[in-house]
Amino acid sequence: MGAPFLNGIIEVDQISFDDGAVAFRVPPHEFLRAPAFAAARDRLIAGKLAVYEGNHLFNRLILEEGRFLCYLAALSLHAAQDMERPSTWLTLGRLQREVTELGVASRNRVEAQVSCLRKYGFLTQQPHASDRRVRLLIPGTTLTERDTAILGHLVEGLRTLGLSPTEGCESPLSSELHRAMRRATLPHLSGLSRLIRRHLPLAPFFEHDCGYMILLLLLRGARHTANGALPLGYQRLATQTGVSRTHVRRVVEAARNAGLLTTAARGGHDIRLTPAMWQAADRWFADNFALTDLLLREALA
Repeated sequence: MGAPFLNGIIEVDQISFDDGAVAFRVPPHEFLRAPAFAAARDRLIAGKLAVYEGNHLFNRLILEEGRFLCYLAALSLHAAQDMERPSTWLTLGRLQREVTELGVASRNRVEAQVSCLRKYGFLTQQPHASDRRVRLLIPGTTLTERDTAILGHLVEGLRTLGLSPTEGCESPLSSELHRAMRRATLPHLSGLSRLIRRHLPLAPFFEHDCGYMILLLLLRGARHTANGALPLGYQRLATQTGVSRTHVRRVVEAARNAGLLTTAARGGHDIRLTPAMWQAADRWFADNFALTDLLLREALA
């Protein structure tokens, strides 16, 4: 029998949190207990989809754990670099060291990711003004704007939940606050990597290209259907995410085998999310809010 629901949320006493990965200021279960959690979660899902949906190239480049942490490390290293200290400069070598230490990608994979980001304008590489042998990586406007938008939706969720110091944090997020929050992200990258890995129930989505997009689309669809059945179908999900119908079917089948959803019709036309799916998703978004709260507090300090 599934865990009991409370307004679409798994009751808190059914969840065991291990918060050792990151030294949160406000623990995730406090956000999960907040009366406005469901509303904040649903607005965050809608906000993330507003940023990601329709941009198939961007989704393929970053929405998978190793690639996500690579792009996040690039943004954080760029925000934290001190041009008077060469050891802090964002170069390919520095990015490779940072990401390989996280254990999520090899040096070759990081180089390939940087090559793709440069090819499509998400990163540029320029020689240093005083030493042209040094090639600095610089996040492009598109990458920075999208990351600012995502952080902005998270901060807006914190404002809804009322547990964080959001006074004066205007919407959309200012470039100064975005940079400060990404500077604060750098020392927490290893903790963030462990944080992602503790969400093993969501591995069927996190380990596949565009799996996170599929997760968000399923969650949004389930909140807007009266009987809980999602008439999306594999083909529609493939069109929305920019991957093949076969790829979508593999992700959905992996999630079904993990007990996160059920399928009763051919082609994925009758997908239903299980209580385990909502439990796993709510834990994930509670962690998202707790991490953003920590970064915001450190940025404001």
